[in-house]
Amino acid sequence: MKNYSKITPEGTKDYLSMESRAIRCAEKRLSSLFKSKGYEKVMTPTVEFFDVFNRESSGYSPENLYSLTDSYGRLLVLRPDSTLPIARMAATRLQNGVLPLRLYYSQNVFLRQKNLTGRSDEAPQSGIELMGIGGLRADLEVITTAVEAIECCTAADFKLEIGHAGFFKDLCGKLNADDDTVGAIYDCVESRNFVSLNNILDSIGKSDITECIRNLPRYFGGIEVIEKAEKIGLDNEGKESLKYLAKLYTQLEKIGLANKVIIDLSLVNRTNYYTGIIFKGYLQGSGVPVVSGGRYDLLSREFGKDMPSTGFGVETGVLASVMLSRNEVEKEDYPQVIVWGDDGYITNALEYSNTLRNRGIFCEISDFATAQETREYAKSKGFASVCIIDENGMSEEKL
Repeated sequence: MKNYSKITPEGTKDYLSMESRAIRCAEKRLSSLFKSKGYEKVMTPTVEFFDVFNRESSGYSPENLYSLTDSYGRLLVLRPDSTLPIARMAATRLQNGVLPLRLYYSQNVFLRQKNLTGRSDEAPQSGIELMGIGGLRADLEVITTAVEAIECCTAADFKLEIGHAGFFKDLCGKLNADDDTVGAIYDCVESRNFVSLNNILDSIGKSDITECIRNLPRYFGGIEVIEKAEKIGLDNEGKESLKYLAKLYTQLEKIGLANKVIIDLSLVNRTNYYTGIIFKGYLQGSGVPVVSGGRYDLLSREFGKDMPSTGFGVETGVLASVMLSRNEVEKEDYPQVIVWGDDGYITNALEYSNTLRNRGIFCEISDFATAQETREYAKSKGFASVCIIDENGMSEEKL
C-alpha cells in the first residue's frame, strides 16, 4: 500500500510562517472592521449533521461534501458553508434575540472542488450575516461593508459585480425544461462555461428566453444594462428585480462607488438560497472571487424561524495571498534577544528572560549546551544581541 504520510490530500495545503501570518493579519483587520459596525463573533462546529445541508436550497451535492459518521451511525459532514449553520443557530439558540442580529465569523469551510478551479477544498473564510431585517438600507450596509472589507486589507484594485437572483430565476422559469436541465444551466452560467450552455439551450429550442440566456454576458456594465434588460418579456418578479437593482445601483453611485460596482445580470451562485441581491468581488489579476454574498430571506424559515437576512463571505486565503504578493502584511515583533545560561545558571536564564518579556521585550531562551553554539545560532537568525549568564554574572553581547 502506498504511504501518503509525507504529503497533504488534494485540495489542501500546509501554511508556512509567512502565509499563516498573512491570514492572521487579514482576519484581524476584518474582525476589527466587523466589530466596529456592531457585529458579534460566533463559531459553529466544524462537524455538522448532514441534515443541515441536505436541502434543495443549499445547492450542495452530497458527493462534494466531506462526510463521516458518528458513534451512532448518523451521517455528518465537515461544514462546506458558514451561512447555513449560522441560520440554524439563529433560528434555534438565538430565536428570542433582539433583531436584527449582527453576526460575524472566521472559520474554515470544506468542499470538494473541481480540478483546475483555483480553489482549495479547505479554505479559511471570514464574513458577516445581518439577520432579521430586509430592505434597501440593510442591502446597502452589507454591500458597502463588503467594499470596506477588501479595502481594509489591500490596496489592490477590485470590482464588485452585483445582480439579482430573481431576474435569472424568472428567465429559467419560462424555459420548457425540467429541473435537472435548469440546474445544469445554472452551473454553466456560474462557471462561465458558455460552450456547454449553448449546447443545452440548443437542445431546448430557440426562443426569446433561450437567446436572452445565451447572451447574458452582454448584460454587463452600468445602469444601461437595466434599461436593456427591461425590454425582455419578464413576469412581475423579473421586472421588480430589475427595478430594485436599479434603485440599489443608484444609491451606490451616490456614495461614490460607481467606479467599483458593475451590474452583471449573468451573476448566479451555486447555493440556491439567495432570493434577492447577489454580488461577487474580484481583485485585479485574480479570477477567483474574494467576496461573495447576497440576500437570502427564506433560509432561516427552513430551520423554524422566519428572518429575512443578507450577508457575505470573504475568501481570507485568497486575500492573504494578494496581501503577501503586494508586501501589505505588517511585520510581527520577533525576539531580538536570546538568553543563555551556563550549567548551574539555567533557572537564572529562565527568570531573566521572563523579566525581559514583562518589560515588553521579545526574547528567546537558548537550549544549546554552550555559549558559542548560541552565538552562531543567534547570528544565523539575525538576533540583535545575546545575553550570557554564568559565574561572572550577566553580560550582553551585541551582534
